Amino acid sequence: MAKWTLWLMGFATLSTASITVQVSDVEPIPLRTEGIAKSVDDLFRRSCPEEVNKNSQDPQHSLLLSSFSNLENTYPSSDGFIRGVIDAWAHHQHLQLRPDEVWFEILAQLNFYMGAHAEELRDLFVSHAKKEEILVKEVSWEAIIAGFGGEIQKRVKTEWLLDWVMPGFSTTTKDDEVTATVLMMGLMQYFFEFSGMIVCGIPSVTLLGEREDWVKLLDKIDHLKDFGQEPARFAKNLRPILTRFVGTWDHPESEETKSFWEQIVRAKKKFSCGAGAVEWDVSGWITGFLHFERSGAPRIDPNEEVWVGKNSVVLDGVVYEPEAMESITIGYAKAPLKMVDYPTPGTDTMAYLLAGNVGVERKEEEGRVMARPVSGWFMYTPADANSTAGPLFGNRRELEVIAEGMDTCKGTKVERPDL
Repeated sequence: MAKWTLWLMGFATLSTASITVQVSDVEPIPLRTEGIAKSVDDLFRRSCPEEVNKNSQDPQHSLLLSSFSNLENTYPSSDGFIRGVIDAWAHHQHLQLRPDEVWFEILAQLNFYMGAHAEELRDLFVSHAKKEEILVKEVSWEAIIAGFGGEIQKRVKTEWLLDWVMPGFSTTTKDDEVTATVLMMGLMQYFFEFSGMIVCGIPSVTLLGEREDWVKLLDKIDHLKDFGQEPARFAKNLRPILTRFVGTWDHPESEETKSFWEQIVRAKKKFSCGAGAVEWDVSGWITGFLHFERSGAPRIDPNEEVWVGKNSVVLDGVVYEPEAMESITIGYAKAPLKMVDYPTPGTDTMAYLLAGNVGVERKEEEGRVMARPVSGWFMYTPADANSTAGPLFGNRRELEVIAEGMDTCKGTKVERPDL
């Protein structure tokens, strides 16, 4: 029997620190590689399908920049953390986690909330009543995007905002800092308009890291209360989870630690006249990261009585309620950007920056499949700030593949078509 394993460690060149928890005795399942991303554009189209016209030959679509270069072993995902964890559970994959992707998931959720409550929070961040333009002039579009974080910080009243948004973990890379900047722009897009201009040149469960990274991640949620009552409740629900992330480093072999990670995902098949994702409810503490709907409303009405059933997971008095598989949301956010004097002098182009958890890296080694959520960012055109190209959000076929894995358990019938 193979152990379902959570790795808490530094990944490859990022860090040598690691901690591993043996969670469950489950049989290994061979990795299906049919759905692997063929290119950066392919990753973007299948991870964020609503951002792209269905006509793959659409001449107006243009992916301008991305943090991705080496796509080896990367599979598209509309939420590399939550969907990736559930898929790893369903397909018996050894899980690797960085604090960076966990933090980006929290920021992506907060972007949903800000979309509905920006005006209530305006006075917390700024004194002006309308949107102010932030124009960044740099030698490359990468430098322009990276520069928005500091420019936003100069203009907001909250001194802690930039340091809080930046991951700052031992696993954090320069690309992670840009990903965090784009998520920060998503939070602040209701108070600022972002413009960039080239002044010279042309645009060209292992927990990763160290224990201190996960302590820092836990401390970061203290500021969620400054965004309002509902984000404060989000922080309250996250605290038992993130506290146990830290505890995993202290007691990796304890039964309590093992029990915690065993409760990351549960699934219950429900009566349904359909098949696939619609048949399943997902529970476990992973749903603690699903606090807001895309509308910004809380997923669970705080005034409703919480019912604790046999499939409920309760940590420190917090009940983590199930979510329908078909309703699992996305793990990324976006912000509009005006590209000044691009592509020619006197011509401005509207683009979008999108960032978050947009993939899962899977590798098969010595009969074991390793799965790690992958984060990154994209810059693309065309951009209409009032609409998206697709009617739905996220990759539904991805959820169907996860559901098939749950249905078959050993995965003998599950294939990974081009998602």
